[in-house]
Amino acid sequence: MADGKDHGVASGAVRSDDVMKRDGDAKQAFMTALSSALNDGSFAKLTLGKFRGPGEASKAVATLVMLKDAPHLKVVTSFPRKDETKTYKIEEGLRAIGSLIGDTYMSATLFSTARDVRLDYSRKGVPHLAVGKATLKSAQPAAHDRKKDYLVPPDRPYLKALQVADSEGRIKPSMQGKYRQICRFIELADDLIKDSELRGDAPLTVIDIGSGKGYLTFAFYDHVTTQMGRRCQMTGIEMRPELVDLCNRLARDLDFDGLSFVAEEASRASPPRADIIIALHACDTATDDAMALGVRGKASLILSAPCCQHEIAPQVKDTGEGLQGLIKFPLLKQRQADLVTDAARALLLEASGYKVKMIEFVSTEHTSKNILIAAVKSSHADRVAARAQYQALKSMTGFSTQHLESQLKDAE
Repeated sequence: MADGKDHGVASGAVRSDDVMKRDGDAKQAFMTALSSALNDGSFAKLTLGKFRGPGEASKAVATLVMLKDAPHLKVVTSFPRKDETKTYKIEEGLRAIGSLIGDTYMSATLFSTARDVRLDYSRKGVPHLAVGKATLKSAQPAAHDRKKDYLVPPDRPYLKALQVADSEGRIKPSMQGKYRQICRFIELADDLIKDSELRGDAPLTVIDIGSGKGYLTFAFYDHVTTQMGRRCQMTGIEMRPELVDLCNRLARDLDFDGLSFVAEEASRASPPRADIIIALHACDTATDDAMALGVRGKASLILSAPCCQHEIAPQVKDTGEGLQGLIKFPLLKQRQADLVTDAARALLLEASGYKVKMIEFVSTEHTSKNILIAAVKSSHADRVAARAQYQALKSMTGFSTQHLESQLKDAE
């Protein structure tokens, strides 16, 4: 090399006259080699080094990823204390990399399954190109949105019956969000059952309050009876008769003999004692009705994803604890009331003898109502502390009534 340094890419690296006509064409030749490697599938990765740009020193690595079934370039820039990642369409990535070479970075190395190509700039800014034997043998792009191994196989018959999957057992594009929600719920429920007094193989009795079209009801029943191998008697409670009729028909068609649906309001439901109470997105105080049903029936597990928390919002006021600056804004007051409502529910469940977990149910990109309250019956729950914390919460935020508290008092 002109500057006396070894710029070989690998052992035996040589100057390549067919790639470089003149040093002045070196960068263009390198970019052509990069573009060709991306087009013919031989690209493995690209590294950028010898930082000369402004700001904090860094280095970068570009790899190929599949994003929504299309190849993209992922560029990870590494700084001393952090990494930054950007993902580009191929043509955008080529332009971004081209703008960095010779300006921010004085060295670039292309690794492909055909050869390695390295571009270096001397201290005087003169580019030099070298070609060597390939050091990487694989050019398989990583799956940026790679598929996860879910507990719910996409070809389960009920997914086809509910139009989540097509006749070939493939999840429909429009139902991907619903499928992820089903899988997440089953994953959480499976872990919670195994960590509760319900572990083992005894039959389970389950009540699902506000079952709707039954996506999660069918999924739960199917998982318990097929994957866990346990007998299950499950009832979905839903106000809308047309959905009850639909779900009962599907349950018969699927031979889900232990699954049935009834048309009833949660507040008026009086089903037999259940091992598990489920209430996912039951509106407003229907969530409290479901929780109270579980507590009164001494359910071992209560799973609830609350929504539409309206009861407490009008009651929240400044009690001298510094809330005025928060609750004077209606949007923030409602969000504060949502948190207070769910905290109150959790504390009341703990005071009733349950260990409570707050879990992110689904991503906030799908819904802001993404909290799952999981209550597991436990002799180790600190009831006294929970009662004290509940009273302190009432004092701080100023609410006086809460539906679950009223329901539990009536049951005493």
